[in-house]
Amino acid sequence: MATRKKLVLFDPKTFLTRVGAGRTHVKYNAGAAIFSQGDTADAVFYLQRGKAKIAVLSKSGREAVVALIGPGDFFGEGCLNGQQRRLATAAALTDCAVMRLD
Repeated sequence: MATRKKLVLFDPKTFLTRVGAGRTHVKYNAGAAIFSQGDTADAVFYLQRGKAKIAVLSKSGREAVVALIGPGDFFGEGCLNGQQRRLATAAALTDCAVMRLD
């Protein structure tokens, strides 16, 4: 009689709270840039705690807020479709805890 292997289910909440291969936990103070427009797009981010904004800066220096994000939101996902540079800036509005997924 063959032995059965126990099926292990993937738990995204556990995955997104634990540091591991390609995952780092970073804290940002209010006002700090998480990434800036023009930076290399090499990771996706998951906001665990706090609030942040995604904004673009025009050539004339005007800022346009594209999104306000909170806990449970992903951002910086442009790198998944081949984007090589950041098209926007992500900045912490409050103290934030972020999981960086390389």
